[in-house]
Amino acid sequence: MFFHIEAGTVRAVDGVTLSVQRGQAVGLVGESGCGKTITGMSVLGLLQPPGRIEGGRILFRGRTDSQTVDLAGLDPRGDQIRAIRGAEIAIVFQEPMTSLNPVYTVGDQIAEAVLVHRRVTRRDARDQAVEMLQRVGLPQPHRIAGEYPHQLSGGMRQRAMIAMALSCDPCLLIADEPTTALDVTVQAQILDLIARAQAERHMALLLITHDLGVVAHMAAAIAVMYLGTVVECGPRNAIFSSPLHPYTQALLRSVPVLGRRAKERLSPVRGTVPDPLAVPAGCPFAPRCPEQMEVCCVRPSLQEAEPGHQVACWLHG
Repeated sequence: MFFHIEAGTVRAVDGVTLSVQRGQAVGLVGESGCGKTITGMSVLGLLQPPGRIEGGRILFRGRTDSQTVDLAGLDPRGDQIRAIRGAEIAIVFQEPMTSLNPVYTVGDQIAEAVLVHRRVTRRDARDQAVEMLQRVGLPQPHRIAGEYPHQLSGGMRQRAMIAMALSCDPCLLIADEPTTALDVTVQAQILDLIARAQAERHMALLLITHDLGVVAHMAAAIAVMYLGTVVECGPRNAIFSSPLHPYTQALLRSVPVLGRRAKERLSPVRGTVPDPLAVPAGCPFAPRCPEQMEVCCVRPSLQEAEPGHQVACWLHG
């Protein structure tokens, strides 16, 4: 996914390989600006000009196993992607106030999503909206359905967004930093709500976050992104107990650990993320890597280092 601007070409996502199976939760982690959100938006065809998909495939298998669609090849404004967007693939953004329409009530917006994808009457859609608000744990769902987004707290708005996303029973839910702007108590409630909905519906979940604690709690598999590419992916236990890529190791060292001695300092990832208009040749992490070698001038590909555990690093190639 490239953005062609006057200053040059930004390769926002350039080499992402990952798979999310039905009933599986996959965490997509990395620093801000590494391309996580752009990856999620590309799946649904939500990229705005000057951004566009230059190549590759996004294969999606819907409710019928025999139907496999290349989402990257669909017209982002066509009927085929519109039928999938919201019905079979839903997304929850990190800030619901930018996603909910401020001039319509919460109930009307959820009902509208149902009407677009289901053959029901407006009254039935409204009843379903109230039911979904109740299922996500909002008190007095009839009253909440008649209120506007600005009348709700941040946690209530996020629950309403999840209710809208789940209203058409999607096969895949993309949760993009769903707890960033919430306090710790509400964060835990929202994460538990998403986990419960995923388990009950046997739904695939792509959880986009920079919080390693969240993926440790939610995801069975983890993909680590850096500067638009996946540098490591594998089972949760393998990523946390034996990370292979120096970037993954640096991320884990920078996380506060309960019980750490007071005099022990956190070890931040040294250096800064390069300018996306001047991505270094070869391994994108090489300028910040303590293990940099001469061969790093050639970009490594994602290879299986251990069963089910892949890494893009010459230390394991």
